[in-house]
Amino acid sequence: MQTENKVEGRKRKRIPRLQLVAFVVLVLVACFAFAQKVGAQGGAAPRATGGAGRGGAMAKLKPGEKAGAEKAAAAAAPIADAGATEEAGAPAAAEPPAKRAPEDEDLADQLATAKAGPDGGVPVHSEGEYRSPFAYPKRTRANARVGFLVETIEDYDIKKGAFTAHFFVSLTSDKPMPKIDLRPTNGKVDAQELLADLPTFKMWKIVGTFTNKPDLHAYPFDTQELTIELEDDSNGLDVLKLVPDVDHTYLDSDFSIAGWDVSYIRARVMNHYYPDRFDNDDLYYSRYKVGVGIKRFATSAVFTVFVPALVIVLISLSGLWFPRDELEVRSNATTPMLAAAVLFHFALMQELPATAYLSRADKLMMGVYMSLGMHMATSWVWFVVHEKHTEFIFKWAKRICAPATFIMMAVAMFS
Repeated sequence: MQTENKVEGRKRKRIPRLQLVAFVVLVLVACFAFAQKVGAQGGAAPRATGGAGRGGAMAKLKPGEKAGAEKAAAAAAPIADAGATEEAGAPAAAEPPAKRAPEDEDLADQLATAKAGPDGGVPVHSEGEYRSPFAYPKRTRANARVGFLVETIEDYDIKKGAFTAHFFVSLTSDKPMPKIDLRPTNGKVDAQELLADLPTFKMWKIVGTFTNKPDLHAYPFDTQELTIELEDDSNGLDVLKLVPDVDHTYLDSDFSIAGWDVSYIRARVMNHYYPDRFDNDDLYYSRYKVGVGIKRFATSAVFTVFVPALVIVLISLSGLWFPRDELEVRSNATTPMLAAAVLFHFALMQELPATAYLSRADKLMMGVYMSLGMHMATSWVWFVVHEKHTEFIFKWAKRICAPATFIMMAVAMFS
């Protein structure tokens, strides 16, 4: 009789060990495969060789991104032209014709051709492409190619979506350009230096603080695009059209952001249109956008988010192999893990802004919570059923909960 009990006890120990070892191996293989898959999808940062000086080995735009997509969206301009002098509001006759600047003459033509109707109201242009009073039907449009060099990006705070950027921006046009004042539409300029101011070539060095709304759907395997938007809202599309200069859009040769892998840089121009502020407010403005794509390191993301969550589940799962005689030990292996999961999830969320959707990490934690709840239920059920069902519950809890946990966590990880 004792011999049979010993043999039966040995069998009980061997089977659980094999199941646990197989489960741990499968989980680890899934983690490494998942990390490799996500890392491969992210791609490497594009590189380009050649060139001289500081930008000789900078990352360039992808060939497929050469065309700048133009979309309609909203524009408004100050009443006075950015190229007008301080005396532009004075009567034209008060100035000697020989001293009038070209900008003053254009402004005078603009005001003279924009006429109000018989009942007053907003003046409109009867000539030209646009009827807005801020259009310049007498001017010819300058097409300006925008070159952009990102020198550094610092202090990126994903919770606020803010970062500081140092960059160079240049405009090269086919015709003389009007006076230009490029201003950021998603941030502010902290410092600006004019390096060149010629009729067909202008260049600035700018330091500014910018904000973007982060996309956390794929967190912790997310890719963020840090965007810088520039617009001159004093010159409409009728006099100035911005065009991305793909061949002169770069990252600096030693560009990097701590904790992130740089994926790409791309530029585009949109036709910006504000909602109507008055009748015939139909003038569009060129808005230039350059985006730097950065992504998290996949291996680091796996070991800082997924591995701790899976360890919590494995510890809780081990409690299923403790019989009713060791109910206290069984409960200590499952219930405290719920508190550990909540604290771990709370620590993750402290680094991120609130979102209206679930990130991949949130879905993972939902799988953790469901697994822990299932494990604890297998212990609680002993308090509500008769003792004669103890062996049945103990046997089938292991057979059902272990595969169900694996399936549940796989769905949470890959969904």
